Amino acid sequence: MGYIPSLGSFVGVVGGVLAVSLISTAGLLYRYQTSLIYPCSFPAGSKAEVNTPDEYDLPYIEEELITPDSERLRVFVMLQGTKLAARRPMPRIQEVTDDDEKRPTQPVERKSTPTQTGIAPLDVVDAQLANKRPTVLFLHANAGNMGHRLPLAAVFFKRFGCNVIMLSYRGYGFSTGSPNERGIKIDTQTTLDYIRSHPALSSTILVAYGQSIGGAVAIDLAARNPASVHALILENTFLSVPELIPHVLPPVRPFAFLCREYWNSGVAITKISSRVPTLFLSGRQDELVPPPHMDALFARCCCTVKLKKEFADGTHNDTCIKPGYFEAIGEFLLAHVVTLVNDSSTAAVVAEKETLQQQGAKAKSAAKEAGSSDESSDDWVQMSHSEVKDEAAKARSQAKDADAPTLSKVPTKL
Repeated sequence: MGYIPSLGSFVGVVGGVLAVSLISTAGLLYRYQTSLIYPCSFPAGSKAEVNTPDEYDLPYIEEELITPDSERLRVFVMLQGTKLAARRPMPRIQEVTDDDEKRPTQPVERKSTPTQTGIAPLDVVDAQLANKRPTVLFLHANAGNMGHRLPLAAVFFKRFGCNVIMLSYRGYGFSTGSPNERGIKIDTQTTLDYIRSHPALSSTILVAYGQSIGGAVAIDLAARNPASVHALILENTFLSVPELIPHVLPPVRPFAFLCREYWNSGVAITKISSRVPTLFLSGRQDELVPPPHMDALFARCCCTVKLKKEFADGTHNDTCIKPGYFEAIGEFLLAHVVTLVNDSSTAAVVAEKETLQQQGAKAKSAAKEAGSSDESSDDWVQMSHSEVKDEAAKARSQAKDADAPTLSKVPTKL
């Protein structure tokens, strides 16, 4: 007589399979969560090739910073008052002559690779300009590399006149190591320490700009360094990773407690100094980070000056190219960051600035009469409110028309 399974045994088998599946899911989440949260190798080639600022006509120095735990971080440093020198050919293996030894030792252009930092020879136009301008620390999202975000950095540098520092977290691009919360906090602190010891940047007003998980990094950095981070710009970031899991990965909702990566911005934002002006940029169609996360962060923020700009059709990846994005940033910088720059200036510096403005106006007038133009004269520090709106609109248009194809290559970010 054949064996006929009972309902009880069938339920037992199914229950056992489900239990094994759940345990396996929990194990995978616990073991591979850093790979899910920090897909530093996506898209393909992100760790083999990193675009450099000179490709966007941005002067830069690529530094390699050593962290306290011996990781090597790549950082792009873009200083106001510098410009790209005439392009020089990449170095070739050739015999060195006596004439070569007599030539000035100007750095030769070379490409950034995993084993060497890139070099784009620079000319210094105004050695004092960088320390009179705000510095933006650019903290990128969780996929791709910092090179993917250079179109946005170009707007901060060219249109808003800021120094720009771009950090490649450990494990991203050509930086060594593997990414995790503890390590990235070390990376940002190392970069902040570098800025505060830099001869041209140490006394500048620092704005931390973070997209998605970069927003969580910015919040944490500001909470731990109340005297060093002076303003925040946050785009589409979240309350915490465990609170985000049910939305991003519904099947593993029951195992959110196994998450070892927290980025608890909901708590950290309450610890930020009330003197730090903060701008929230929220895409209301964000499919990865529910907009209520940004709303809750805004509500918990204790800063005296806090502003929120909503983009009705902005999704997680395209909020930064929506109409009004750069306009909102330009107005925020003009109203709240330039004020900080002016407040930190002495009377002598203010007088010097007025003299430079007068000289700049005369030079601009002379250039206009001669029929020439200089894009560097578009100084947002010297603009009126309406003029900044016009410049922000131009920047927005440029980003939409020219940068969107590049930005579209950036993978889904967290």
